[in-house]
Amino acid sequence: MDVATVKAISVIFPAYNEQTNILKTVETAQRVLCQITPTWEIIVVNDGSHDDTGRICDDLMARYAEVSVVSHPTNRGYGAALRSGILAARHDLIFFSDSDGQFDLNEISRLLAHIDQHDVVVGYRAKRQDPIHRKINAWGWKMLVRTMLGVRVRDIDCAFKLFRKEVFHRIQVRAIGAMVNTEILCQATGFGMRIKEVPVSHFPRYHGQPTGANIRVVLRAFRELFKLWTKLRYLAHDQRGLYSTPESERHPALPQS
Repeated sequence: MDVATVKAISVIFPAYNEQTNILKTVETAQRVLCQITPTWEIIVVNDGSHDDTGRICDDLMARYAEVSVVSHPTNRGYGAALRSGILAARHDLIFFSDSDGQFDLNEISRLLAHIDQHDVVVGYRAKRQDPIHRKINAWGWKMLVRTMLGVRVRDIDCAFKLFRKEVFHRIQVRAIGAMVNTEILCQATGFGMRIKEVPVSHFPRYHGQPTGANIRVVLRAFRELFKLWTKLRYLAHDQRGLYSTPESERHPALPQS
């Protein structure tokens, strides 16, 4: 892709106890972005980590002018971390991925190749490298969401997504947990936004502990799904999006537990 054709991009990495991964993830992203566009930023959202993630993030911010850190004093959840990152983003395109090294950040260019013709470009794991129980859970969740909300994206929770920034003038982010991907894509579908799906590589997690299969995370996702069901099924087309919401109202509508 011609660097001159790529708009400025904000890259968001939610991070919770990722001391073994965050350094490599950010430095890899820095190298990739330098080859793609002259204008970029990396936003790490340290979601209340109690390991060395915070110190490493501060070191990265001191070394790279394009890296900034948003810190939550306590763990608020994946959706809340993503929300904070989106609110902090300054550029025309917003990309997010996980901090655990399970994706090839060089493949951001695969998504960028379609963003001129689409509002949202989402990756799907061509060959998912997760334990069998996580694959089963993901399939069950996808079928439930398809049945309840009509979202037919093949890999809803794939953490490799690119957005035009303006979509968040219409899309709201209320979920604080794992429901956030479903919430965003349901709204994008309901508003008739152009969504493109692109296959991406996926690798096993070598360091740290995943939280997606944690029973508390799963139960929170189900609670959020049913609490948000009415709002997601019957979207108000004059809805104020995340960026259009007054500062005083920018807080998650759902409790953390």
